[in-house]
Amino acid sequence: MGKRVTIKDVAQHAGVSIKTVSNVLNNTGSMRPSTKQRVQESMKELGYAINISARSLKTGSTKLLGLAIFDFSQPFAPYLVDTVIAAARKCGYGVIINTYGEDGRGLSAIIDETHRLPADGWIMFADRPFEQEGALLEQPYPIVLVGDYLAHSKTDWVTMPNRQAMHAVTSRLIEAGCRSIAVLGVPERIGAHGEHLEAEEGTQELRIQGYMQALCEHDIEVNWDLLLTWECMLGESGRSAVRNMLDSGIRPDALICLNDALAFGAMHELQVSGLRIPQDIQVVGFDNVPEASYSTPALTTVDPFIDDYAKHAVDMLIERIEGYQGEARTYTTDFTIVERESTAL
Repeated sequence: MGKRVTIKDVAQHAGVSIKTVSNVLNNTGSMRPSTKQRVQESMKELGYAINISARSLKTGSTKLLGLAIFDFSQPFAPYLVDTVIAAARKCGYGVIINTYGEDGRGLSAIIDETHRLPADGWIMFADRPFEQEGALLEQPYPIVLVGDYLAHSKTDWVTMPNRQAMHAVTSRLIEAGCRSIAVLGVPERIGAHGEHLEAEEGTQELRIQGYMQALCEHDIEVNWDLLLTWECMLGESGRSAVRNMLDSGIRPDALICLNDALAFGAMHELQVSGLRIPQDIQVVGFDNVPEASYSTPALTTVDPFIDDYAKHAVDMLIERIEGYQGEARTYTTDFTIVERESTAL
């Protein structure tokens, strides 16, 4: 094994001071662009790699953030990951990604791993409620929770306006003349009569609450046959659920999907079945992932401002890493409805 390239070697090769190389590594100080480029080229030519362990021992910081998320089975996950990485990079941090999959344990499946990974703190995306009032969030490193499950005042929390956004999109469809509006992605735990609809957390529960509220305000009675139960929020799930809906003889004016992945699958099956979008049925998604612009037809969807979501999560975590000791904070993004060809609003 060859001798490890050091910061001193890079400085000598580039003809600059060690301090200048340090400034390039940490994105600090001021220098000519040509100097920065020369240092970067020297790093590449020499094969220089940051010694994370040495940096941590010297400064107490690795300049790395951890991001724990379910997996990459639907387009929302890579969209959020890319956005977090971009926000962290602007602050001079890199990002370590760790996924916990769909084995039923959620974040608890990877907590032990987070202690072995060299991150200064973690952004954790929750896909289910926490037991023991969020005891899992009591870790020896800073955490910012993202998602739609309560942080129980254990950590800072970044979430979306789920009820408000779903209320707005349902109302918009009603005002456009729709009276039969189906919702795809309703969890089985809600049941046939609305159990769990008083919940204060949960992506699907909160979005269904917004839907119900809009119907009530417009004097439209809930048709439980239009709440299409499907646990997995994937494209294939959307296809299968629409096939079941059509086989059951259900033909709504509009279909609201609780995420964009479901909407992509739903639109595919609707069109394969000979239905025109939006002439025969209007379709709306939720998340505004980049693929929504390129589906056929382009998907109308709720945009919960993921850039803002990621920026606040990153900023809050870095503040904690740098010593902020204030009370746990909650930030909720805003939203807008992005109207595209899948609706006629």
